[in-house]
Amino acid sequence: MRYLLNDIEIDLKLGYVIKLGVKHSVRAKTLQVLAYLIEHDQEVVTKQSLLDTIWHDVVVQEQVLVQSIKEIRDLLGAEVIKTYPRQGYCWVADTTPLTRLNSLFLFKQSRVVKYLSWVSVVFSIIFICILAWRYQLLDKANLSVAFLPVENAMPDNQHQWVPLQGMDYLTQALSKQSSLTVIDSDHLLYGFERLSQSSTLMLSEGEIVPLRQKVGAELIVQTRLTGFPQDFQLHYTLFFPHGVERGVELASSVTGAYDKLVERIATRYGEFQPNRRVNYHSDFSNEAFVTGVEHYLKQDYASAIPLLMTALNIEPELLAARRYLAASYANTNELGSAFSLLQQNIIEAEKVSDNREALRAYLMVGYLKINWPVSSDREQELLSAEQHINQAQQLARKVVDKLFIAYSYEELGKIKRLQGRYSEASRLLNLALEYHQEFHGSYGQTAALIELAKVAAEQKEEDESQRYLAHALNIAETNDAPANQIWVLLAKAELARRQHNELLAKRWARQAMEVAEHNDNPHLITRVNAWFEHKPVYTVN
Repeated sequence: MRYLLNDIEIDLKLGYVIKLGVKHSVRAKTLQVLAYLIEHDQEVVTKQSLLDTIWHDVVVQEQVLVQSIKEIRDLLGAEVIKTYPRQGYCWVADTTPLTRLNSLFLFKQSRVVKYLSWVSVVFSIIFICILAWRYQLLDKANLSVAFLPVENAMPDNQHQWVPLQGMDYLTQALSKQSSLTVIDSDHLLYGFERLSQSSTLMLSEGEIVPLRQKVGAELIVQTRLTGFPQDFQLHYTLFFPHGVERGVELASSVTGAYDKLVERIATRYGEFQPNRRVNYHSDFSNEAFVTGVEHYLKQDYASAIPLLMTALNIEPELLAARRYLAASYANTNELGSAFSLLQQNIIEAEKVSDNREALRAYLMVGYLKINWPVSSDREQELLSAEQHINQAQQLARKVVDKLFIAYSYEELGKIKRLQGRYSEASRLLNLALEYHQEFHGSYGQTAALIELAKVAAEQKEEDESQRYLAHALNIAETNDAPANQIWVLLAKAELARRQHNELLAKRWARQAMEVAEHNDNPHLITRVNAWFEHKPVYTVN
């Protein structure tokens, strides 16, 4: 059947769209989704009905449908399909069926042109069939998978083992816990050696295809580890012959993040065989969410906000997207919107027992109220912050999350310092230190040490204050953690400024800038510049 959409001709039988005189082939599955939506014009079609109809013969994730919807919108316009959150999609565009007679306006065809056109159509159909066959093949249990070395983006020198050991862990875990064919690490590294003389273990997207040909893998998995101890993020990119999918897994340990990615791949493409692990489900594979996070990390909040909002419209239960959206609003001084989103996340997280998201939301509300005062009644604002952080601590104790217990002690100590209750502040901050000392990677202690230095300075104990800062700087330098080095140096600069020693203050700040520039980190450079411009250096991280 053929349709006319404004000046665009849609041929559902032959699988192409003519737009501005140019013929565009439509991927087989996307074509079926388009036909189904047009057939159910003005009806809200559920996602499940589309998946059951189009992908009835294979087990797939919802992301394949999202990708087809995106392809249709890219080709025909975003307004042709309306999304109904938690319900499905509706075709809302006006389409006119084309008969054979009223389509002759295109041009008069000679026999040669007709012949060539039919040849082109035949080859297009064959090509589409091949693509469809390849696409379905990837959903079979005999899919071959290869893991690239894990890119280490941790801000310390404690994780130098990550690239090769991480690749080996993922390879062995997926091989043991699934029916998939997994390319062994030695064979993959041999492919690297044959592919390039470069010493780096990282590949560009353009090098993925030749690597696939050398090692014989249909799915290439690229990963990047970032975050902080006890709060890791494993960003992943899945390279298929037919496209790319990205996502992120969150965990309190490196191996925990690896295990979640292994489970995701094994569950989707092979029979997952759990290895003493509880099943985990969290949908972080939405492209809009991942791209939004990338913009957020680059401090491009204006670009991050619409992407994160799109992710929420598609998946309203995606709590991490709402959290990043709240942080983006906070960093652009739209605190009302930030508070509203965080309160909503608290409610939604408690409904589904997502303790980590609830903890983050409680702490973020308290953090904002401490560092971005907006109320004329400062004491009441600090009491409200304390209530939220106490709720975070109660939940952290209930689920025995020591990292967030430590965080809550830090923020409570800061509140007591701002209230002038210095002995309580010192007690709470020392408790935070005790918890941080239990973790691998000691640079988590620097925040509490900086606060203890500020408490000492406000009590006119200058020598004690400098000892705390010297200890914090030594920890940050020993762990090669530039962000923490900068926080300590800026704290030293701020204390010198309060003592009206602007020359010494600028000296410490310039050292902070040297660290930021040496590490070529725009985020850290922005923070140091904020100090020089007498602006708040705090951002929601």
